[in-house]
Amino acid sequence: MTTYYFNLKGHHGRYVDPLGTELPDLAQAKDHARQVARELMHCRELKTRSWRLEICDAQRMPVFELLFATVDPKLAELPPTLRTRVEELSARTGAMVDAIVDLRDTLHQLRGSLARSNREPYLAALDGTSL
Repeated sequence: MTTYYFNLKGHHGRYVDPLGTELPDLAQAKDHARQVARELMHCRELKTRSWRLEICDAQRMPVFELLFATVDPKLAELPPTLRTRVEELSARTGAMVDAIVDLRDTLHQLRGSLARSNREPYLAALDGTSL
């Protein structure tokens, strides 16, 4: 059994799975991710289509990323070309959110560096990570 971590990447950043889940292989981890994504999407599919579950191995290295739109049961009713378009748009939205979150984190780090250089109080941690 291998421990897999399922980090949620959504509109407000990345939520790290602190415990992980023991599963026999990556195929089971992907199945588990699909089930978790469906549960998290339930009754709010439109708001969560761009969310992703990042599957990481025991060393917390990413091995797969599941886009919620790919498991949205409401999209199954659409024609294939339209479904593909919605999935592509959801993936691009997720990538844009990642870029915005990365930029926000960089700005926090920059503000901390500037405060330290001016010998002023600064942000000591961001999302549980020391700056």
